[in-house]
Amino acid sequence: MSPSLLATSFGGVSEVFCHASRSIRYNEEDVQLALRVVYAPMEDASAEFLKMGQEVLIAGIKKVQGWDPLTWRQERVARQQVTGQTSQLWPSLSESRFGRAHRAWSVEILASDGRGGVRNLPGLLQVAHARKDRELDKVKGAVQEISTVANYARRFNHHVAELAGEDPDVPAIRVATTVACFVLDGVNPEIADAGDTLLLTLFDAKNLTKFVFEGAEDFLELPQAFFHFVLWSSGGKELVADLQGIQQERDLLLVDPVLLTTGDLDISELLSLATSTGTGSDFQTCNRKRFNLWHPRCAQLCQSFDPQRRGGNTRRACGVPLPNCGVGGG
Repeated sequence: MSPSLLATSFGGVSEVFCHASRSIRYNEEDVQLALRVVYAPMEDASAEFLKMGQEVLIAGIKKVQGWDPLTWRQERVARQQVTGQTSQLWPSLSESRFGRAHRAWSVEILASDGRGGVRNLPGLLQVAHARKDRELDKVKGAVQEISTVANYARRFNHHVAELAGEDPDVPAIRVATTVACFVLDGVNPEIADAGDTLLLTLFDAKNLTKFVFEGAEDFLELPQAFFHFVLWSSGGKELVADLQGIQQERDLLLVDPVLLTTGDLDISELLSLATSTGTGSDFQTCNRKRFNLWHPRCAQLCQSFDPQRRGGNTRRACGVPLPNCGVGGG
């Protein structure tokens, strides 16, 4: 390992490593990266372990086959560029970060617990392929998108809780805490170099599922209603894309969602189920079609905030009085 990784100039990292070497199985050869958190806007209980300015060590970097869906969107965009087929209307590289190529690893995060010990946290490390996409402004933009989706999720959960009344087991949408980190030092340039900025997310799972992606997924009411809710509550200005993650009992935990800004499009036009006539800008037309394709029908929960939309049959599961959330099959 590079001697500078534990240099005294990185006091927080050195302290974490010293505690880790005594209390956890790691030694110097296991640690691959030293990071500093440089942007952490998300408000979450777990965010206390990844605070602004905190220095952490990264070990146990490995690929997880069950996480392959994380890169499906960039593969779809690349294929669309090569073939020219736009049936799925994947956002272009100039339109959003949806198709920005990145790599993803499962990692173990060694962070100070604030009491003289070390907290060992499971995480997701994402590094952009292109050097220009590892610049701070690009990575901060991604974190801000994810944070905005988390804010929408809180509003959506409040709405669902009000519908459910006194039921203590109301399902919720949560978004995994993500921060932007500056690479202080590392031992493998194939992963990241000193000076790069990358995404670090608190996440632990063997597999992840696409809930709303290209319209062919199993129709689950909770994520589909959330997809609709974001567009509806933003007045047609924002469209969330690639809702993926895991089911945690009744809740859904989303990881790395994308937010598309749709511009000044009339919401009634955007939410129309009719086939687009092609009026308006190409961008607006694409987003009308995206909404219809990725949200093939509305469910009961959609009608609770947008009663003008028609409903459809959904999978029922968790016994929430009204509406049925569709999580967990059944």
